[in-house]
Amino acid sequence: MSSSTSPGISGPPLYTDPEVHRRRWIVLWAMCLPLVLVVMSVAGLNVALPSIQREMGATASDLLWTVDAYALVFAGLLLSAGALGDRFGRKGALLAGLSIFAAGLVTGGLAGSPGQLILGRAVMGSGAALIMPATLSTITVVFPPNERRRAIALWAAFAGAGGSFGPVVSGLLLERFWWGSTMLALIPVVALTALAIGIVCPRSRDDEVTPLDPVGALLSLVGLTALLFAIIEGPEHGWLHVRTLGAMGLGLAVLGLFALWERRSPHPMLPLFLFGDLRFRIGSGVITTVFFIMFGWFFTNTLYLQFVRDYSALHASLAMLPFPVAMILVAPRSARLGERFGSGKVITAGFSTVAFGLTVTAFTTPVTPYWVLGLAWAIMGSGMAMTSAPATGNIMSAVPAGKAGVGSAVNDTTREFGGALGIAVTGSLMSTLYRAGMETGTLGLPPAAARTAQESVGAATSLARTLPGGDELAAQAIQAFAWSYRLVNVLCAVLAVMGALGVARFFPRRKELEANRTPPDSMPEPVSAGTGA
Repeated sequence: MSSSTSPGISGPPLYTDPEVHRRRWIVLWAMCLPLVLVVMSVAGLNVALPSIQREMGATASDLLWTVDAYALVFAGLLLSAGALGDRFGRKGALLAGLSIFAAGLVTGGLAGSPGQLILGRAVMGSGAALIMPATLSTITVVFPPNERRRAIALWAAFAGAGGSFGPVVSGLLLERFWWGSTMLALIPVVALTALAIGIVCPRSRDDEVTPLDPVGALLSLVGLTALLFAIIEGPEHGWLHVRTLGAMGLGLAVLGLFALWERRSPHPMLPLFLFGDLRFRIGSGVITTVFFIMFGWFFTNTLYLQFVRDYSALHASLAMLPFPVAMILVAPRSARLGERFGSGKVITAGFSTVAFGLTVTAFTTPVTPYWVLGLAWAIMGSGMAMTSAPATGNIMSAVPAGKAGVGSAVNDTTREFGGALGIAVTGSLMSTLYRAGMETGTLGLPPAAARTAQESVGAATSLARTLPGGDELAAQAIQAFAWSYRLVNVLCAVLAVMGALGVARFFPRRKELEANRTPPDSMPEPVSAGTGA
């Protein structure tokens, strides 16, 4: 059975249709439009966090939930959404997802409280869960095998770069408008994207109608939510508080039940047999690690630039541009490098490059010239492109053709889970380190004022403006935040080094060579009768 035919029609793979083959690159660009919208929304609100904190009185936990509510629902629903797209049609999933995404933009953009904003972000995440797997699975069935890796490499480049271009767009809007404009301004773009998909995207679905797995979806969402709740709320309530430990235990227990359910279910939403392929396991681990580092860095770096280096929202977003530019330039070439030297060597080199860029960043100070930071971030972007694109290609090449949507959803889930975990862990770690650094800086303040100053660097600097001689408190807060930022970068660099060592040791080079042994000219030629255009 092929997963690349029109609904209800069995036939040759979709990429053999002459009309689909002719416009395959147009379809690729059409798939990159919603992809960029989805990914840029993960980090696009980061530059607005200081404004949200000031205008809404949001706490540090509120800010983390504002970012992570999107990524959490996104990750929790991706596998089920990918299965829905496979079953009922990927084009329909894209259009439905864009509609839900737009509803979330309206809800969050018009929010008057942190709770409504978090709700809007969660709605956006549910729409994004329908969109993202459909983009990659559509590319997989539209491109013939000999071109698929390069198409996926371009897709991966935009997936990574979208997270950096989001802050730039938000920074431009914040120069003239309020923080809600960073969400509402995307609605016309969503409409144009839906129009483009309606015109150029072929219809495709999995011919094998697989039953859905609502129990697995519920278990995964509850487990991830509880786990992230413990990580995000840990600095607020204490890491050994009964609420933190209880949420952590609940999350791990429910995720364990999820694994057992998926192993025994006749129709699991996460086919665990896929992890029997070492390429799939390593590819998933690489993507999780890369996006853990990437989105954790987006979150912490945006706050660092605005609070420590005193950049405006626009200045901060433009300062980070070397990262996505390098990623876009390097990612398409990483596929060729992988074909020539092997994915394992390229991924190992990529992790090593990321570690070097993070180390340089960790040893900078608030007065370090910008060109040093920009160069370090360009190095990081290059390294992440060298890891994420080949890893994505290995994940998709290990998945049966009839399960392109499931493979895409697993790939996307590792991205979003890694991103959500990275934001939660790095944000909570920085919050814990910041509070530790502020314990001596708040001596002599009234208890209520001391608690406010220890809440976050934004709260401390705002409080300092209202106190006589508050400059000393502001300087202490900035110093504590800069210290925690540097330490988090060191820990992420260590994680990247561990990734490099793990891939160098375990990547199955022989299995990759066997999978790529089929020559391109043995692929089916386009036929005259179309099945999915």
